Amino acid sequence: MKYAALDFEVGNGNFISACSIGLAVFEDFQLVRRFGCLICPPEEAGPFHWGNVRVHGIRKKDVRHAPRFDKLWRRLRNDLEGSILVCHNAMFDTAVLRACLDYFQLPYPDCRYLCTVKVAQAVWPEMENHRLNTLSEALGIRLEHHEAGSDAHAAGLLLLEALRQTGCADAEELAQKLGIRLGVLGGVACKTAREIERDVYRAEHPRRRRYPHRRHQQTPGGKMPPVSPEISRKGEQL
Repeated sequence: MKYAALDFEVGNGNFISACSIGLAVFEDFQLVRRFGCLICPPEEAGPFHWGNVRVHGIRKKDVRHAPRFDKLWRRLRNDLEGSILVCHNAMFDTAVLRACLDYFQLPYPDCRYLCTVKVAQAVWPEMENHRLNTLSEALGIRLEHHEAGSDAHAAGLLLLEALRQTGCADAEELAQKLGIRLGVLGGVACKTAREIERDVYRAEHPRRRRYPHRRHQQTPGGKMPPVSPEISRKGEQL
């Protein structure tokens, strides 16, 4: 079975602001290809946010002459087609991938995906946390954190280690053993059995939310003050 571990870095909270991509392809438990490259986001993505820059160190001037996502995709699509996509916090990386594909009007590859955060939480529940750097240090995986190529490689190695420790032959068997549903790009999300049960319960027992009356502070001109955009970065606190 082929696994394609994928990682993105973004310039701000807009998912089309992908500024770096990393890919590590594994076949028969062996690394067969490793790739990392800067990406020049479209102008519509907006300026780089200082918080994101502080995380990965990539500035807008660094990607000025980098290729656009649609040019890179021609080189990467075959690696993802028919593979199991592996991401550490797949909700984030698959959202970036879908947003970039949608922006450039490119079709989704035919692939399923697995989140190594959920895998790690099930296989190594005793860990202090399940961030990529914590897991990599504990398992002896060399990592240059927030360098997309290194992050993708580490996520792939995490999956291989989980397969070895659980005695599973492939990702499908591992997901079944751990009670995780493989996600489908553009379809159902990767979720644990507990998350699926919670979603079903909430759908069957909708709650009516009540919001207390609030007074909103206004500027002298009568307009609401601007809201700062959120920083999207793999659920980590800066």
